[in-house]
Amino acid sequence: MIAITDGSIFHLATDNSSYIMHILPSGHAEHLYYGRRLRAPEASLTAMVEKRYIRQHNATYLSDEHETLVLDDTLLEFSSEGKGDYRIPLVAVSAGENGERTADFRYTGYMRHEGISPMPGLPQAKARNTEAETLLLVFEDARHGLTLTLTYTVFAELDAIVRRTTLQSKDGSCTIRSLASAQLDFRSGMMKAVTLSGTWGREFVQGGRLIDSGTFMIESRMMSSSAEANPGFMLEDGRGGCYAMNLIYSGPHRAAFSRTAHGMTHIVWGINPDQFSWPLEPGESFDSPEAVMVYSAEGRASCSEKMHRFVNACIIRSVWSEKMRPLMLSTDRALSYAMTEGKVLAMAKGARSLGMEGILVGDGWFGSRRGARTSIGDWFSNTMKFPSGLFELSQDIHRMGLLFGLWFEPEGISGKSMLYSEHPDWMIGHSDSENAKGCYEGILDLTRDDVRAWIIDTLSDVIDRCRVDYIRWDLSRASSDIFSRKAPQDYGMFMHRYILGLYKVIGTIGRRFPSLYIETGGGRFDLGMLCYSASISISDNTDPICVADMIASATLLYPLSVISTAIAPSPDQVTGRIVERETRFNAAAFSCLSYSIDTASITGLEAEAYRKQVEFYKTYRMLFQFGRFRLQEDGNRVIWSVSDKDRSLLLMLYLQKLVVPDTTAEKLIVEDADPAFQYIAMARPHAMSEQELSYYPQESECYKAGGDVLRWAGISLVEQVCGNGYVEGMRMLGDFSSRLYIIRRTDK
Repeated sequence: MIAITDGSIFHLATDNSSYIMHILPSGHAEHLYYGRRLRAPEASLTAMVEKRYIRQHNATYLSDEHETLVLDDTLLEFSSEGKGDYRIPLVAVSAGENGERTADFRYTGYMRHEGISPMPGLPQAKARNTEAETLLLVFEDARHGLTLTLTYTVFAELDAIVRRTTLQSKDGSCTIRSLASAQLDFRSGMMKAVTLSGTWGREFVQGGRLIDSGTFMIESRMMSSSAEANPGFMLEDGRGGCYAMNLIYSGPHRAAFSRTAHGMTHIVWGINPDQFSWPLEPGESFDSPEAVMVYSAEGRASCSEKMHRFVNACIIRSVWSEKMRPLMLSTDRALSYAMTEGKVLAMAKGARSLGMEGILVGDGWFGSRRGARTSIGDWFSNTMKFPSGLFELSQDIHRMGLLFGLWFEPEGISGKSMLYSEHPDWMIGHSDSENAKGCYEGILDLTRDDVRAWIIDTLSDVIDRCRVDYIRWDLSRASSDIFSRKAPQDYGMFMHRYILGLYKVIGTIGRRFPSLYIETGGGRFDLGMLCYSASISISDNTDPICVADMIASATLLYPLSVISTAIAPSPDQVTGRIVERETRFNAAAFSCLSYSIDTASITGLEAEAYRKQVEFYKTYRMLFQFGRFRLQEDGNRVIWSVSDKDRSLLLMLYLQKLVVPDTTAEKLIVEDADPAFQYIAMARPHAMSEQELSYYPQESECYKAGGDVLRWAGISLVEQVCGNGYVEGMRMLGDFSSRLYIIRRTDK
């Protein structure tokens, strides 16, 4: 709901939050409040607005008419340069012949309408199964003929507000140096920023920092959202309130967090201004990506749940958005580049016998690919490996009742490829020999119409001709040598144009093949890609202990339904860590699960164990992918739960990282149990050989308890062996061991 009073007070109300601003007499938009829902704040404006009787000594005030208004010490909806606001600006321009940087935007009016406000070129939140209402606030810089529009879309039942910024040049010209998506100013005490950073193989490392002095930032300077700094973050206000923020964008981004000299918290996020510049001629405009804001007065877990609901309802839009994700088998770890037609078919037969639903033919099926140095871009079947052709392979796999999937790296190009020999100018940079390298390949210039058309037509031909059901859209390297050989252009324009080109390509593929399952990966885990894909691979690292840490952090902002993981052989290829088979499943099951094992060579006991895992996962898949997720962690233990809507069924993970000698009794608290229900709780039986059971016999635990007992008193688990001997019935957990508990309501 959007309530407007006197054309100058704006209350953006969701079911449980209020966002309030008003227009000052000077024409600036003052931010008054964002937090718990207020009943009728319009009647309390006098109490809420900041009082300005006298300015600070030596402060820069706006004008003689507004001599107590110091913009640098005012909570604003946007900051700009040149009028005494010295904070990081939301909008920064160079205007006119002299490149003047002073921008003086004053309020001219508003518009309000039902639904969203569409914008071309960029993905945005959709009001698919929920109502939305949009407010536009318009400001003008009369001197330079510029119009700034702040767009707010309210998704009331989801407690979400989506923002973006539009700059239009009416009768002058300028160069945009920065146009962020959103700004938030707070006068409250010190806030904490919770961020997600990392690198390849250890994505989603959670960090927390008080915004106590100066400025710090998270950013990507690459042509991707990158594993180094996810575009999403959280803010905690120290009083139980939590804000989740994210950006619907897949390119270079920045979020800057400042504590000003006046004790104000100032946050600006959007496209990274260091990687961006954009000229505007008269009549032209530029839209920033959308920023998503969610608030909960009940802390981090509740805030995450609200963001999960928003992503599932308003971001994912393929036919898979409300469907359970398929359980696939990938050839990557089992066959790598040594794949052949016979080996793939043997793996597919194994996948069918285990109950899996499709096979993804990974890197190596195309061109003359025998290793990482060649053939990226040559998207035609390697006839030495597949003499019958991909169509026949697809037919054989479909006859088994399985989905057929292929791995692509559509943005990449190998210097050693037919594509490069025919179109060397399609590669970004001056030449392959001069370019910096990443994974022995370069990047195609997606700012070019001919390159985009070629990718679309080439992939469409393979998908159509080979009846492909599932694709993995990967990107293995970060950007470098930013230069277009056909149309040299400003560095800052290139980065954004590339992302717009990427959206055109993947968007066109999705529209041409609406039933196609698209999974993305390769350093772009963001809401922008999720507007086109059903899931994203969380990492190439399949070590379950690492994956557990990544999932725990990623679920701050992303639902389990979009997080893709894989179970691979042990020792893990990335870490070398040995983790027993059941823990590899128990940790990875809380996601869109896949396998990357050689189903054609596993033993009978292994096959039976995997078959039981697959059967269990498919039985509870809706819960694993769409259930309400909760986590408790104490450093050495990982404790997760997923529950259905009415709390009748819960699955709970207990994962021990390392054995601790001389431990005492442990309590398992089931936070999502309904106090009014009665439950029975038992552990999922592990499928182990006699030798495995001799090392780690599984205890038999089954408990009947009320939901109030589970939630507040907890289950006192069977004593764990910790150095004083073993008695039958004790829990015998080694390093990296786990249990998965099924907790079911029994009083229906």
